[in-house]
Amino acid sequence: EIWDYDLVTPLDFSSFSKLTKLRVLKLEVKTFKLLSESEEAVGFMDVILPSLESLTLVGSSFEEDLMPTFQKFPRLEDLVLKNCDYLGGKMNISAQGFGRLRKLDLIMVRLNELQIEEEAMPNLME
Repeated sequence: EIWDYDLVTPLDFSSFSKLTKLRVLKLEVKTFKLLSESEEAVGFMDVILPSLESLTLVGSSFEEDLMPTFQKFPRLEDLVLKNCDYLGGKMNISAQGFGRLRKLDLIMVRLNELQIEEEAMPNLME
């Protein structure tokens, strides 16, 4: 669990690359950006956090649609975005997205639209 509402610099996910067995991650940070010294690392989140099963973001603001990146986590079963502020308006979940996701909990500020393609999230229960 990482909790820091005064975090000034964006959280760099490449710093998590050695945590290959990390299963649960809860972040309470004011500003959330998928930033890496190597921009390519953002595209390989499934390699950076291959064992991640539960991801929670609380009270974060973000400008980009995080769903295309989050749906790359091969073992993700729970995704919670609580009291998050999304400035982009629309999020998209592709047909191949979130194959193992069982729980999706979105309590969002300014999320105008969530587009879910057919066949996405086949195991969703909540």
